[in-house]
Amino acid sequence: MSNRQAQSLEEKITKLVKCAQRRNIRKTVVAGALIALFALIMAYDIYQQPKDTLAIIGSGVIILALLLDITVIWWKLHIPKSELSAFPPTQFPDKWKQRLTHQARMLRLVWLWYLLPLFLGLFIYLLSVYDASSGAVIIPLLIQAVACIGIWQFNFKVAKQIERDRDAWFGNLRTV
Repeated sequence: MSNRQAQSLEEKITKLVKCAQRRNIRKTVVAGALIALFALIMAYDIYQQPKDTLAIIGSGVIILALLLDITVIWWKLHIPKSELSAFPPTQFPDKWKQRLTHQARMLRLVWLWYLLPLFLGLFIYLLSVYDASSGAVIIPLLIQAVACIGIWQFNFKVAKQIERDRDAWFGNLRTV
């Protein structure tokens, strides 16, 4: 690999790491804000309507789902900046190819670790807010489903782009 190609690869990986870090920070801030919101809702429901167990359970599930999301984001998707200098991509291409494969896999599975628990919590909460027998809950559930599908598709596209970049940058290397 020429010096120019090596520098280009280093720049591309650095850009990808910065993008992943911004994504992680964005998702963590949103999750933190939602945790605060649903903690307030839960506290209100416990104080004002202690018998509304579905609302309390729904808020609790949402908070736990968001805590799970933050844990996965910082445990599985986080790439420390120090890793760039400790393991330069030109010297450790297998490590970076594996790292990109892992990022793409986790983004493809976003429906499992991110959307499903959140959907379940919101579903339970909406059942407490709307009268299920009247059908009023259908519209909020459809909005929730559309939002989940949109988030899933966006993450799926990002995963495909990461895989394309990985294959272009490290094409002939095998990943474990």
